[in-house]
Amino acid sequence: MLMQHGEGWGTAATRGVCVMSATPGGEFRRVVNSDLEPVAVVAQCLDNQWVPRELLGSMLRHGRSLGHAKIADARLRAVRHEYLRALLNSQQVIINRAFFLNNNAVYQDFQQSGVAREAFKALLGSSVIIPYLYKETGLVQEQQFTVQPRGEQAWREVVDDVGTGSCLRLSWDEDENTRLTRLKLQTTFHRHLLNMATFEAEPLQRDFHLDEEGARQLQARLRDVARWALDSDTLTRESFYEAFVVAEGTDPAEGKYDRTKAFAGELKQLSDLKYNSALADALSRYPMTPADSLDRTALQEGRLISRGRAVSADELLRMLQQQAFTLIQKPLHVGFTGLELDHVRRARETDEWTLYKDSLLYLLREPERLLETPEEFTSRGQDVYDRYVSLAGRLGAIVGERRGNAADRWQPIVKMSIHTLGSVISVMFDNEPHVEVAGEVADHIAAEASKAVVRFAVVGRDRRRAGKQLETSVDLMQVKFDRTRDEWHGLVRRLREAGFATHGPDGPREDDATLNAPDESQDTGTG
Repeated sequence: MLMQHGEGWGTAATRGVCVMSATPGGEFRRVVNSDLEPVAVVAQCLDNQWVPRELLGSMLRHGRSLGHAKIADARLRAVRHEYLRALLNSQQVIINRAFFLNNNAVYQDFQQSGVAREAFKALLGSSVIIPYLYKETGLVQEQQFTVQPRGEQAWREVVDDVGTGSCLRLSWDEDENTRLTRLKLQTTFHRHLLNMATFEAEPLQRDFHLDEEGARQLQARLRDVARWALDSDTLTRESFYEAFVVAEGTDPAEGKYDRTKAFAGELKQLSDLKYNSALADALSRYPMTPADSLDRTALQEGRLISRGRAVSADELLRMLQQQAFTLIQKPLHVGFTGLELDHVRRARETDEWTLYKDSLLYLLREPERLLETPEEFTSRGQDVYDRYVSLAGRLGAIVGERRGNAADRWQPIVKMSIHTLGSVISVMFDNEPHVEVAGEVADHIAAEASKAVVRFAVVGRDRRRAGKQLETSVDLMQVKFDRTRDEWHGLVRRLREAGFATHGPDGPREDDATLNAPDESQDTGTG
């Protein structure tokens, strides 16, 4: 069954304990969005249809399904990598209950006794890992989705063994939960498909590396999707897949994507991104977009939302001009080779992780005030960089000696990027700070006022290896433009005048794993 979750949004109603039906012990605290930590994430990688872009291309070329041995092995490694990255970089990871029962990347840790199981128990019991419930009221009750018997049995046992923790729903009032599920998930996805008719060609060309004719053809296909959605009374991602993505007569859960269906891969990526942003948006928390996946800006949502007030281009320019990140770190032998859940758990218990978390929270809470004193912003940004690099070094020591291959040589730098519809300006603070510009501002906002998202990230210099390295990022604030295209070009010009060399990107922007900002334009209840 493809639709394994009904993600949405919480209210403060009917809190208490989440009783483990048919289980002799264990009571988990019922929580809602207002109980979550500020940097709680929903990891897209755990979706049973998520596939890295490169692997998706291979599947389409060779006609291979998700069940093909080579595809399954490669995908499991990618999912595992992103899952561990989410647990390392965020305060909490929200996981659909289904994934504990049917996703091997998750249940492999608690399937049998040992260090990994103890690590999982510790993270679950301390509410670092938070199970999300769709309509269920208990963590181990009967379900209507496909499960792996090994995962189901192991989950029952580990829940009983842990006994305490937290579990999350949209609302603990049944009627309210049903209403919010429909409004915040099903209706949101339906509206996204309808809005595909308005997508601009220039962003599509950049996001999918198409020529002008290819972008126009994709636009036409998106209008086909919108017409189909307009005529659909009961629309689900499963029915969308059947119409536009998978081979005729196949179960969408098998993942046999049909390259003879026009732009099947592109449509899949756009729908998956929206589908997996829903829960985080509704909770006013972060959807964690994996490396080698579309960036949130590909959804062309018409507005880009971040916390706090929008700053002016002048304020942003002043901040960027005064950055002085030291960046003296030598290459670190830190990657994901040999990394396991217990290593992440132990890293989270170190002073280095606490300092990293505190420095990140400071930026999230005070970005506007820091803009008024750019020197302090420089200091705080340097703190995030230094503390994340220290955490990476500590993690490497915890994992121990591994193969000294090139993929594990992590050279961290700071990147500040400004994202609007169709274009990204990235300021790279390495040995020779420079600006990279990708894309062009979408036509429909060219002469209008808009807001762009400013993102702070610590990434590797070699972004081609983003899928095998550490990195962290967070959307900090908004920048406001009165006439978007004119001011956008003006910002690029003034950065150049300030001494930043400017050129095109060295690689695709979507290679960066991101903590995307929530959509705060929605009513978030108690969030």
